[in-house]
Amino acid sequence: MANNFSASFIEVWAKEMETVFYKVNVALKVADMSFNGQLSKGDILNRVYRSTNAPQVYVRGTDITIDDKTDTGEQLVVNAQYANGFYVDDFDQIQDNYNIAMTYGKDNGEFLSNQIDADVLGEVLNANSTIDATLIGGTAGNGLILSTSNVIKVLGAAKRALKRQNVQSNDLIATISPEFEDILTQYVESKFTVLGDKVGENGYIGMYMGINLYVSNNLTGSASLSLATQPTASDTVTIAGQVFTFVSPIGTTPGNVLIGANVDVTRASLATLVNAPSTTTATGVALTGNNLRVFQNGITAVNDNAADTLVVTQKGAGVIEVSEVLTDATDTWTAAKEIQYNMVAVRGNPVVVVQRSPTVQMKEEPKKLGKNVLNGVLYGYKTFQDNAKQMVNIKIASSTF
Repeated sequence: MANNFSASFIEVWAKEMETVFYKVNVALKVADMSFNGQLSKGDILNRVYRSTNAPQVYVRGTDITIDDKTDTGEQLVVNAQYANGFYVDDFDQIQDNYNIAMTYGKDNGEFLSNQIDADVLGEVLNANSTIDATLIGGTAGNGLILSTSNVIKVLGAAKRALKRQNVQSNDLIATISPEFEDILTQYVESKFTVLGDKVGENGYIGMYMGINLYVSNNLTGSASLSLATQPTASDTVTIAGQVFTFVSPIGTTPGNVLIGANVDVTRASLATLVNAPSTTTATGVALTGNNLRVFQNGITAVNDNAADTLVVTQKGAGVIEVSEVLTDATDTWTAAKEIQYNMVAVRGNPVVVVQRSPTVQMKEEPKKLGKNVLNGVLYGYKTFQDNAKQMVNIKIASSTF
C-alpha cells in the first residue's frame, strides 16, 4: 500500500498574472497630430490645396494667357469610434486573487490603442510613391523579396522617390516590420552599430542612412486569391482564422458562401461577406464572436472578375494569415502577391486627430453589486494630397515570413 500525502500539499499562487505582450504603437510618434487642438470640438477638418500650372512660352509683344486657379478642398472626418467593456461583480473582486478591473482594463486600453495605430499605419496604401519587385527586376505589383543584398537599395530608392516628388526634409522616418528590421540588422552587423544604440520607446531603434527607424508589428498586409474555377461544395478559404465554406444551399453556419451561377458570382459573394461581415444575405452567413470583430476592425476585399482574383487586405496584421482547400489545384493564394506594406516618409504624415484617447470609466450597475468597466476611442485620420507626396509605400513579399 503506497503513501498518499496529497491532501497536505499546498498550492501556491503567483503574486502577479502572466505577462500579456502588447503590440508597440508607433503611429502617434510619426503622424501629424498638430490639428488636435483645432479640432477639440466638431467632427471635420478641412484643408485646401492649390492648382498648379506649368510656365508658358512667352513671345514678345503677345498676350500672356491668363490661367484659371482652383482651390480644392479635402476633409478629415472624425468618425472612427471603438469601444470595449466588461462587468466585474463586487464579490468576485473581493475574492479574486488579482485586481480584475485593473488588469483587464489595461488590456482593453492597449487593444484600442492598437486599433488607432493600425488604421493610421494603413494609410501607407495612399502614398504617391511605391517600391515593389521592379526595383530588383521583378514584376510590377509583386512584393519585393527583401535580402541583405538589396535592403540598402530599398532605403535609397525610397529617399529618391521622395526627392522625385520635390520633397526635401532632414526628418525622415521609416516604419518597418520585425522582418525588415532583422534583415537590416544582419546587413549592418559587421559594419557599425547604428542600430540599437538609441533604442527608446514606441518602437524607435535608431537611425540609418539619415532615416529614423521605428519597428511595428502592426503594419498592413494583403494577399491575392486566384479563383478562376467554380468551387466545389465544401471547398474552403481561410482568412485571418475565419473559415469560409462554399455551399449550396446556403445553410446557417457563419462564413458560409453560396455557390453562384458562375465563379465570378461566387467570388463576388465572398467579397461581399468579407466587406460586410455582420450582415447575413442570400449569398453569405454573417460572422460571429471575435472573428466578426477582427473583420470589422480592418479587413477588406476587392473582387476582380477580369483577373479572376480576390485581394484581401488586413490592417494591423503585417502578415495576413491565409490558406485554402479548393478542388482545383490551380486556384490558390499567389505567393508573389502576399505583401507587407512598410513605409518611409517625412515625419508628420499622414494626419490623425484623436478626440478621445483610451480612458477607462467605471460605471455602477443599478441592479447589481458591481461595475461595468468601459473604454472607448474617437478619432479620424486622413492622407491629404501633400501627405501622399511625402510617403513611400514599400511592398515586401511576405509569403515566407
